Amino acid sequence: MIADLLTKLEEEKDQWIYNVIERFDGQKVERDQGPHTPEKQIMMIKKIEHSIREQKILDLKEMEIELKMLGKSMAEEQRILGNLEPALDSLEKERAFYESERESLNKIKFEKFQSVLDDKFEFDKRDQVVFKERRISKLMESYQMMEMEMLDFYQKQLSEIWLLLTRSMENISSTGKFDFETNPSVMELSLKHGRGLDQYIKLGNFEEDYWIVHDTLVENNQTVYDYYFNQINQFKTNAIEEITKLYNRKNEHMVAAEQQLLELRKKKKQDDARFLELKDQLSKAKQEWEQDSLRHQLLEDILKEEFVKTVTGWQEKLFAENARDEERWAYHQYCQIILKQAERMIGYEHF
Repeated sequence: MIADLLTKLEEEKDQWIYNVIERFDGQKVERDQGPHTPEKQIMMIKKIEHSIREQKILDLKEMEIELKMLGKSMAEEQRILGNLEPALDSLEKERAFYESERESLNKIKFEKFQSVLDDKFEFDKRDQVVFKERRISKLMESYQMMEMEMLDFYQKQLSEIWLLLTRSMENISSTGKFDFETNPSVMELSLKHGRGLDQYIKLGNFEEDYWIVHDTLVENNQTVYDYYFNQINQFKTNAIEEITKLYNRKNEHMVAAEQQLLELRKKKKQDDARFLELKDQLSKAKQEWEQDSLRHQLLEDILKEEFVKTVTGWQEKLFAENARDEERWAYHQYCQIILKQAERMIGYEHF
């Protein structure tokens, strides 16, 4: 029995290689082909495939050399294009940059402070300031707090706008300066009844002084707002004018460069046509080479698949519950034999 099994396995040990050859070449392989063992046939196939790929690499190199020689006849035109196209791209980016800076300046807004004196006082059910807060000191303190809030509100905006204006001018390497005048002519507060005792005894006196404070704050707020708004508007106008001049200059350069580029492309159209034709031929040749290269990987994949299929079948029998020890030994030995075959044909690193 074991002799019959060994004879059978000896006959089958090369069958997986014949299967590989048949799958790869698509033709039935006759066994016992003279001195060429199945393993040698695989190695010959790999050698032939390698030679084909190497020859196609040589062909590709010859086409690349021809393409390079054709390029030399266009050297001067290509040199100009090589300089002009990046320059045109740079001009476009600069023009877009100036346009962006101009838009950023146009978006600068100066908001007006909202003066609400009522927030500083407590009111009763009759919508009148409660008696305990009808004091000169309270009224003056509220006025001063509102003024401080107003000045702080404008100062924060001025600082932010100054940074925007300065940064914009720095971006275009301008020497423009933005030094705000900070001395607006505001009204002094003059209360009509703010003398004597701190507490207002008469409601009418308090209300009259209250509206004096309110109107003074409103007028001063308008004065300060107009004072800084006019300066900001003038600074913005000057900066936008400077950026617009730079934008127009870049635009003129870009129009001239585009015209030069158009004329140059027209001049070299015939040479380009041949150049593109040869590039197309080279591209197709590379695709063919890549397709041929896939055959090498296909052979490797088929080898692995057939090896795994055969080993898997033998291992199932090796580990079968009813397998005898001598049968297990036989299957193990022949698994090792085709493993060595696979290592020689595929490469040890794959196992």
